[in-house]
Amino acid sequence: MVKSVKFTMRMKRIALMGTTLGLMISCGQQENKKEQESYSAFEVDNLDSTIAPCEDFFAFTTNGWMKANPIPATEGRWGNFNILAENNNKKVRDILLEISAKKDLKSGSDEQLVGDFFASGMDSIAVEEKGVSGVLPLIEKIENAGNTRELAQAWMDLGMVGVDVPFGMYVSNDPKNINHYVLNFGQSGLGLPERSYYLAKDSLSMDLKEAYREHVQKMFELFGEEDVVRKANTVLEIETRLAGPMMAIETRRIPDSTYHMMNTYQFLTLLDQWPMEEMLKGLDLMPDSVLVAQPRYFDALNDLLMDIPLKDWKTYSRWQVLHAYAGFMPHAFVQADFDFFGNRIGGSNKLKPRWKRVLSSERGLQEQLGHLFVDRHFSPESKERVEKMVEDLRTAYRQRINGLAWMSDETKQKALEKLNAFTYKIGYPDKWKDYSDLKIVRDDYLANGMSLTRYKSKENLEKLGKPVDKGEWYMGAYVVNAYYNPYYNEVVFPAGILQPPFFDPKADDAINYGGIGGVIGHEFTHGFDDQGSKFNAEGNFSNWWTEEDRARFDSLAQEIVEQYNGYSPIPGANVNGQLTLGENIADLGGLTLAYHAYLISREGRDEVAPIDGFTDDQRVFLGWAQVWQSNGTDDYYRTQVKTDPHSPAPFRVNGTIRNIPEFYSAFGCKEPLDSSLTIIW
Repeated sequence: MVKSVKFTMRMKRIALMGTTLGLMISCGQQENKKEQESYSAFEVDNLDSTIAPCEDFFAFTTNGWMKANPIPATEGRWGNFNILAENNNKKVRDILLEISAKKDLKSGSDEQLVGDFFASGMDSIAVEEKGVSGVLPLIEKIENAGNTRELAQAWMDLGMVGVDVPFGMYVSNDPKNINHYVLNFGQSGLGLPERSYYLAKDSLSMDLKEAYREHVQKMFELFGEEDVVRKANTVLEIETRLAGPMMAIETRRIPDSTYHMMNTYQFLTLLDQWPMEEMLKGLDLMPDSVLVAQPRYFDALNDLLMDIPLKDWKTYSRWQVLHAYAGFMPHAFVQADFDFFGNRIGGSNKLKPRWKRVLSSERGLQEQLGHLFVDRHFSPESKERVEKMVEDLRTAYRQRINGLAWMSDETKQKALEKLNAFTYKIGYPDKWKDYSDLKIVRDDYLANGMSLTRYKSKENLEKLGKPVDKGEWYMGAYVVNAYYNPYYNEVVFPAGILQPPFFDPKADDAINYGGIGGVIGHEFTHGFDDQGSKFNAEGNFSNWWTEEDRARFDSLAQEIVEQYNGYSPIPGANVNGQLTLGENIADLGGLTLAYHAYLISREGRDEVAPIDGFTDDQRVFLGWAQVWQSNGTDDYYRTQVKTDPHSPAPFRVNGTIRNIPEFYSAFGCKEPLDSSLTIIW
C-alpha cells in the first residue's frame, strides 16, 4: 500500500495494480482438446446458483469461494492474490531456512545477505536481549539537538534509515525528461495512513484518532518515557497540523498537480526557517533544480517549523523512531504496533507468524530473494508463452483504437505510436543487482534493518547525475503483482504471478484470457487511463491529444467517477471514484481487450465446446471474476476506500462488466440503454 513519501529516498511509487499474466494454450490437437474438456480451471462449486449472473456476477461467482475460504485471523483481506502470495512466500521461506542454516556463506553473496538477515530476525531471544538498544543512538541524536540546525542534522540521519520526518526526499526520473534523474521533495510525516484521518469529524474518525493517541502513549510507556500523556497529545497535535495543508490523496495521483520544477535556491526560500541547504550539502546534494510536489505544503511547513517549539519537534521525532522500528524491537512493541495498525486499521485479528513478519521486513532485498526464487521455481518456457500473449493483447488494442468513434484520426495516430512503443519485462531482470558491499550480520535484526534501509537510501541518492537505468525493476521476481511504468512506457510481470490460478497451462484459452489476459490488458490500459494518457510514447509527461479529444475523454472518465462513487463495500464506506479512476479505467480496458484478444486467437478454429455448461464467451468473464474472488473485514474496507487507488473486489467485477456489452450478450442479460454504458477503450 502506498504510504507518504519518506525522506528515505524511496523510489517514487507508481500507483499500479497487482496483476497477472498468462498463456494461450493451443487447442489445435485433438488430445489437447480432450484434456481441456476434462479440466475445468474454474471451480463450479464456487458458484452461487441462487443468484443470477446478470443480477450480481461477483456474488454468483464468489459466494461459494467465500464459504470455502474464510478470512484467516491474521488477515484483513483474503483472496486468490493472497493465496498465491502465501504459496510463494512459503517457497521463499523454505529457501531461507535452507540458506540460513549454513555457516560458511560468502560475505556479500545473495545467499549470505538474505540468509543472515532472516536468521537475525528469527532469533527472538537475541531480539529480546538487545531490547531497545539499537534505536538509542537515534534517540540520543534527537535529544542532543540544542537548536534547529542540530535537529536538521538528526532528521537527515533519521530519514536515511527510514524514519518519517515532515518532508520526503528521493531521486526519480524527471517526468518531463525521463532520461534524466531529478531530486524530489514531497509531503510526509504522518503516523496514520492518510491526511483525512486527522481532519474528519465524524464519530468513527474521532474514535480512531483517540485510539491512535492511546497507541502513541502506549509506545512511549513501553520505551520508558515519562509524561507520556502530554507527549502523545503533542504527537497528535503536530501530525494534525501537518495534515491540514497536505494535498489530498486523490489529487496527488494527478501529475499536473505535483509537477513544480524549481531552482534549488527558490525552493530553499520556501523553508527559510530550516537549514535545508546544510542538509543537502551534508548529503553531497546541491543540484541546480529540484522537483517539488506540493509547494503549498512546504510554505505552510515553514511556518510550523517556526511556531512549534523545538522540544515538541523532538517528542514527535522520538515517536517516529519508535513507529518506524517497532517491528524490529521486543515482542511488546511488536504486539502494540499490531493491536493498532494491524487490527484497528488493517482489520486483522491475529499477529502473523514470526517468519512472515521477518520476510516482510526483508523486502529491501527482494531482488536477491527473487533471484533465488527464479532459480528454483520459474520455467523459461513460461516467459516465451507470456510474450506471445502480450503481443495478442497489443493487436487487440490496435483494433480497438482504430475503431473508436469518439477519437479523431490525429489523436489515434499518437495513441498507436505509444502502443507500438510499449516494451515489457517478464519474469525477472536480465541483470541482477550486486549488493556485495552491503553489511548484514547474523545476530542483530534491528541493525540489519537500519543497514539495509541506509544502503537503499544511498543507492537512490547516488542516481542523481548518472545515466538512467531502464533495465531496473521495482518489484522482486517472486512478488504476486505487476505494474505499468509511465516513464519507461513499459509493463512488467514478475515470475511470482505467472502461476495458477492466474496463469494455468492446463486451462482453456477463454479462462486464461479472462484472467491473465485481463490483467495484461489492465497494465496496457494504464498507459491510456486518465493520468497515464498524459505521458507520450517516449515516457515523457507531454500532451499528445487534441483539445477536443481530451475533453471527450474527460467526459467519459467523469461518468466512471460518478458510477463508482455510488458503490459501498459496507454501509458508510463509499468508494472514492476520483481516487480509483485510473484503476477502474484500466479494469474496464483490460477485460475489454482480453475478450477481443480471445476472439482474435479463436479465428480460423473450430467452434469451442462448452465446459461445465459455460460457453467460451462466458468463460472469459468467469476467468476475470476468478481473479477477484476475495473477501475483506469491515475495518479493511474502511481503510481501503480512504487510501487505496483500487476499488474493492466486488466492484472490480460488477463495476467493470457493467460497461461491457459483450458480457450482456454472453449471459443473455437485458442490456442497459446504450446511453448508460461508458465505453472508453
